[in-house]
Amino acid sequence: MLVLCICGCLSFVWLSSAKRCFNQRGVDRRASRFIMSIHCFRTAVSDSIHLQRQWDRQSCPSFQLHTGSLSSVQFNNRSLSPWRYRIDEREDRIPAKILVAECLYEGCIVNKHEDKTYNSVPVLATITVLQKTVCPGNPRHYLVTVDSVTIPVACTCVVPRQMI
Repeated sequence: MLVLCICGCLSFVWLSSAKRCFNQRGVDRRASRFIMSIHCFRTAVSDSIHLQRQWDRQSCPSFQLHTGSLSSVQFNNRSLSPWRYRIDEREDRIPAKILVAECLYEGCIVNKHEDKTYNSVPVLATITVLQKTVCPGNPRHYLVTVDSVTIPVACTCVVPRQMI
């Protein structure tokens, strides 16, 4: 089963990296296959903020969120370095909308007050996306390539560099 998954992902990457322009329908088909290939690997963050759809759970029965209750998952509000999510939207990327974290404070929350002797910093993760660019010579066709982007997914509290 794992070998089939790996082969499927590799064949998708190979097909997506071919230097060929597609009309909007072709781009939509590739986007659909890409989203279906990654939707089972969504993070617990998407589930904790109510973005995971019911069909995700039905089509991925082995995917389970291993937490006590939903409120215990919301680390962004319970952290010493709290953060909020915003949607980063770009039309030239698939998926077009990605949740990114923004730290709410420069310092860290200690005893219910901000302590600026510590720093709140973003925790970064790299994700795979499809990049859509207009084909030269044909503005109604697109070149679709696999790319990776680094995004902030949370915030953490650290000691400032000069104190190390």
